[in-house]
Amino acid sequence: MPRSRVRVGGSGFTTFHWRNNLIGWAENVTVNPVQPVAQPVAIQPLNAQRPIEIITPGAHANGTITLTLTELYNQSVWQRLSDLTGSNDIVDIMRTIAAIDQGITLTKIIRPGAFNTTNDDPTTFKHETFFNVVVASVEDQGETIDVRTMELNKQMTLWYTHSLKSWINRGSYQWVRDTRTGFNG
Repeated sequence: MPRSRVRVGGSGFTTFHWRNNLIGWAENVTVNPVQPVAQPVAIQPLNAQRPIEIITPGAHANGTITLTLTELYNQSVWQRLSDLTGSNDIVDIMRTIAAIDQGITLTKIIRPGAFNTTNDDPTTFKHETFFNVVVASVEDQGETIDVRTMELNKQMTLWYTHSLKSWINRGSYQWVRDTRTGFNG
């Protein structure tokens, strides 16, 4: 059996990057994978003892990524996503993203559990790249504050069309080094 190691999730072992910039101050990131556009259907005529066929869809809907970001004093949470720093609200964000030609990619980078911050070897990292990312919603104004409030967490919901994982089907895809991020994808 090959030597296996348990994956460590938090504490810098898994990071998310908007284009080439680390998404900082993330309290939580939830990735919901793409799902089929419809559920499988069993084809069973009235005179059949069991289904004669099960049909499945050949397409999927979008996936979602929910970022829970700690609000900083001097900027809105979306200003950590480099292309959106000048946006004032959700409409500005959507228009800014629509004007970007190649679309937005978000990359999840997974480091091995025993990495040493002084000797990070990118060849040992795994990564998943999410394509055609858009901001679907931003929790901007809504908040409840009382005397016990210490930090303010805001949520952003991103949608994406598909993703590619570096550790699956390497031979099936053309994997090239991304000049913006330095990561293969």
